[in-house]
Amino acid sequence: MTQLANTSIKGLMLAMTTAIMWGLLPLALKSVLVLMDAYTITWYRFVFAAFFVTLFLSATRKIPNSALQQTSVMKRLLLAAILLSFNYILYLVSLHYIPVETAQMLIQMAPFFMLLGSVVVMKEHFSRGQMVGSLVLISGLLLFFNQQFINSSGIDRHDFLLGFIIMFGAAITWAAYAIMQKKMLRYYSSNQIMWCIYLLSALFFLPLASPEKIKSLDDSALLLLLFCCANTLIAYGTFAKSLEYLSTAKVSATLAITPLLTVLFATIAEQIWPTAFQAQQLNALAYIGASFVVLGSMLTALGNRILNRKNINAVKAYLRFKNKSA
Repeated sequence: MTQLANTSIKGLMLAMTTAIMWGLLPLALKSVLVLMDAYTITWYRFVFAAFFVTLFLSATRKIPNSALQQTSVMKRLLLAAILLSFNYILYLVSLHYIPVETAQMLIQMAPFFMLLGSVVVMKEHFSRGQMVGSLVLISGLLLFFNQQFINSSGIDRHDFLLGFIIMFGAAITWAAYAIMQKKMLRYYSSNQIMWCIYLLSALFFLPLASPEKIKSLDDSALLLLLFCCANTLIAYGTFAKSLEYLSTAKVSATLAITPLLTVLFATIAEQIWPTAFQAQQLNALAYIGASFVVLGSMLTALGNRILNRKNINAVKAYLRFKNKSA
């Protein structure tokens, strides 16, 4: 039980690291997008991640050469890379139409779709508690967007609709990628899988990218681009690793708090750099919705598992064993 608890804590910390990095990411991307196109930003992010993962795998002698020689495996990796590439570019394009806080709330459809996909494709358990949590999570998202529904948020209705459609596509492609990533863990480690995906994605964007545009960036923009690149390496590395310790359902539930972190980070950034960042103005219903998102993510993560008969009997048996040992 102690080993199981340590594994769960490790998985939770990894998933939380992913949530924090993704919470910060749109703030940096929004600023860099003013000076550099989406294709070039995405290409730099993939090249940066591929370079450092290559160094790590080379040092540990774990380059997955066998994966590159198997047609069936390469097809899966190629599809995963295509899905992740579409997710990156669709997410970036959506930031032209909607604020970062709205974007992060909308992208929460991705973990939810991943949760549904894991039940259908991977036959993972979906308890009644998780179902209730999912409903609370959806209700929270609807409350958060109440200002968009009544058109009092300052966002053009046409822009919101277009941004929503683009982000919906980003969510679908990310969920499909994540499920494929989970299935590939049967054969290779998370770092080996991500190495292949980073390399393939970098090749996809090379014809569309303009690497020379980096010369036009000032020091602040360069630092933001560097953060976006490092974010890719850290966030997807910890995400992929968390899937080794936690079920897809628990990882997706933990990632549901990402938009709340973005709201918090955007508010802090506006206080520190008021000319560079502007936080979205939210009403009381939006904050209530944000609280519902947190509650829903907790319910979805825990479900009925803590209180089910199997776990209770296991705890009782462990306590009896400890008493006899004493």
